[in-house]
Amino acid sequence: MGNRQALSSGFPISVIRGGALNAALVVISALLASLAFPPHELWPLAWVCLVPLFIALGRTSAVRASGWLALLFGLVFLGFTLRWLTNIFGTGIVGIMLLGSLPFVLFGLAYRFVYARSSPLAAALMTPVLWLAVDWLRCDGWYFRFSWAQLGFTQISWRGGLAFYPLVGVYGVTLLIALVNSGVAALFDRRLGLRTRCGFLEACVAIAAAGVILSFLAQPFHSGAKVIVGAVQDESGDVEALKQLTVGGNPRLRPYLVVWPEYAVYDYPLSKPALLAELRRVARKSGSVLILGCKERAPANAPCDWFRRRAMGDELFYNAALIIGPKGDVLGTYHKTHPIQLFSDGVPGRSYPVFSTPSGRVGVAICYDFDFASSALNLVRNGAEIIVVPTFDPGSWGALQHVQHARMAQARAAEAGRWVVRATSSGVTQIINPGGEVTAQLPQMRSSALSGRAAFRSGLTPYVRVGYLLPYVCAALSAIWLAAPVLRRLSGLSR
Repeated sequence: MGNRQALSSGFPISVIRGGALNAALVVISALLASLAFPPHELWPLAWVCLVPLFIALGRTSAVRASGWLALLFGLVFLGFTLRWLTNIFGTGIVGIMLLGSLPFVLFGLAYRFVYARSSPLAAALMTPVLWLAVDWLRCDGWYFRFSWAQLGFTQISWRGGLAFYPLVGVYGVTLLIALVNSGVAALFDRRLGLRTRCGFLEACVAIAAAGVILSFLAQPFHSGAKVIVGAVQDESGDVEALKQLTVGGNPRLRPYLVVWPEYAVYDYPLSKPALLAELRRVARKSGSVLILGCKERAPANAPCDWFRRRAMGDELFYNAALIIGPKGDVLGTYHKTHPIQLFSDGVPGRSYPVFSTPSGRVGVAICYDFDFASSALNLVRNGAEIIVVPTFDPGSWGALQHVQHARMAQARAAEAGRWVVRATSSGVTQIINPGGEVTAQLPQMRSSALSGRAAFRSGLTPYVRVGYLLPYVCAALSAIWLAAPVLRRLSGLSR
């Protein structure tokens, strides 16, 4: 890509010319975006981090070059933001990052297509729509979906940012961020008049501000009486240790429900009467609803994709949560609906049951389930009034992974408008209120028990009612926009 191509676009920057400048802009953009996430959490950077990327893509007239630039963005952004994945995959991290960056390549190609065939204003308006459509594909729309590193999660560390989530959810916050970035990038597009550039940016900021105001006004909830809840943080898998952490506290502060981590019991309690009897005794002695992670045998013909079946070998199982009542009665089991791809993590569950207790209805999501917006959405629609999340975050994965995962749980609580009790193997164990704020948590890498107060709540947030549709609308608009030139050409040929 030569200098002539670079200077013929609407984005003139002449300190460095051609492809070198474009690559530099993309790297800067990726680093700024990464700094908006933990451990730095410089959340204001999210609102401008995509500007260099949009400028770089707008400067090139070659579709192939746009794809390479978007790939570079994805590799640098994911490589810095999710560097803890190296602790899991080692040298295989290169392939994982390439796989995770493919949706960004699709965005780069689509952006170039739209930019070349649209008016400047239309291109600026479609840019955030395209970004969200591709973000949905990356996080929810294909087999290798992975919802981490969404820009919408960056505003959790800003107290005011929490107000967005009950209205539009993480995807809606991502759309607002991309819209403001597109407005700032438009200031550098000389194809637009100065008045149009400034007006577009002002409109983008006004839309974001209106979202904040509406979120503060949208609180359609009815809370029941608060109850004491507990969560145990322990990575040992030792039932005796978990039992002591559960029943060894102040008897006057016995929790109404207690949550153990995912795979707290790495065994099959429902198939082993002695183990099940011991767990029932723990529930009776603690006087609590006990919810714990375990395994449950799955039939040989259970629906399961080839990757997961191969990872499990001959031992097909469900990654399950067992719910035991305070009198020792088994209330039911929940099967993890989003087992981690490529891992031996169970056969995917097919439903989102909600469990009735004397104080209210409890919904369960297991670890990776709660990374996806659909889990909390389905639980609340099925009547969950409080959500518990048994989670397995090993100490070997690193502190950064724990903090990022904890931030995601806060966003999900705010989207659903529910109290969340999250018990992890090594951190961060949390109690989160319906506004997404942490009311109690445990330090990482410590075997301990947490207690606090939570309430059963009813009512639906605007996000649960209608806001969840945003990514689907953006995906449909993007498909129509990209297909329009082809359809027009086919229509012309048929005449």
